[in-house]
Amino acid sequence: MTSYAPYECSGLQTCLSRRFDFGFRVVHEEKRVIAAVRNAGATVAQGEILAFVDADSRIHPNTFNAIEHATSNGKVIAGATGISLERVSLGIAMVQIPWATGMDSGVVFCRQSDFMAIDDYDEHMLFAEDLDFLWRLRRLGRSRGQKLIRVTSVKAITSMRKFDQHGEWHYFSLIIHALYGLLVSPNRVEQFAKKYWYGNQRT
Repeated sequence: MTSYAPYECSGLQTCLSRRFDFGFRVVHEEKRVIAAVRNAGATVAQGEILAFVDADSRIHPNTFNAIEHATSNGKVIAGATGISLERVSLGIAMVQIPWATGMDSGVVFCRQSDFMAIDDYDEHMLFAEDLDFLWRLRRLGRSRGQKLIRVTSVKAITSMRKFDQHGEWHYFSLIIHALYGLLVSPNRVEQFAKKYWYGNQRT
């Protein structure tokens, strides 16, 4: 199991009080949708490269150096670092297969200009927003001869809290539930997404 030493910042309030020491800004977004929160952060970002990661993930200490190197030659439009699992079991491993498409999760990154060119994250999506985001970036990149990249040398450690909460094999029933909902009732998919990803109180 991979383990990264955390920065000295114990608790949300401590981190917020020391945000200027760390050189970051806190942005408040009322719409409780992951895509909207990411768009809000990108709106105030001032750098050339944007990077997005889930709040319950830990990033590799060399993440931003690796992203800078990957995007420096103009051949890459965007990418992701991929993930390392916080813990492993057979049920978890069965759904953590790297994608042959070049799309992945972890820290997702792109240039700010390309983020704007594809009209940012789709705030109508309650889940799978990263996949849609990278799919549109890949389409834009193909028109320029650019590609997506997986920077797997700096994988983010992702939380297994959903597996802790719902069980080691729950993802298979989740996929079946989502496919059935899409075929029978899209409204059921939305209701399920709100319950699973947002706890029925964050959207």
